[in-house]
Amino acid sequence: ACTPMDFGTERRDRPMPVQISSAQMIRYRDEHRVLTFTLVNGTRIEGDVKWFDDLSYHVATAEGEITLLRHAVLYYRTKE
Repeated sequence: ACTPMDFGTERRDRPMPVQISSAQMIRYRDEHRVLTFTLVNGTRIEGDVKWFDDLSYHVATAEGEITLLRHAVLYYRTKE
């Protein structure tokens, strides 16, 4: 008979690590820093982040507000 494997509870008891990118994005949001998002299709969108979650960024641009899905964002940079 096959018995289920017990991996213990250590892994479930550990707190989730804070992702550096999330901490960075919180700082950018709070400072109202202008970011340039480059999408996978080459489009560039510039604006400041109003809110974000695990799946998206909501950005205020000069033309209005837009929600970008994270999987469509190739990278982002701060405006210098």
